[in-house]
Amino acid sequence: MTTNKYDVTALAALYFPESSRPNARRRLLKVLRAERDLWDKLTALHFKSWQRNFTPRQYEAIIDILGEPETGADDFGEWE
Repeated sequence: MTTNKYDVTALAALYFPESSRPNARRRLLKVLRAERDLWDKLTALHFKSWQRNFTPRQYEAIIDILGEPETGADDFGEWE
């Protein structure tokens, strides 16, 4: 089973690997809100904090501002 690379929690876990998955999601949302330009752009792209997945445009906006998360060799390979 391959995971959608736009999954909010999976992306958060890559940005915050030392955190549990729920806590990583909370931390990512806090960072997104703190970056006002990014938050405004995401809101314009109809982002809601309860979403499970980012749209491709939302994902690209995040990567443009925050950069690629530091990942292992797997990147967005298979997840359990």
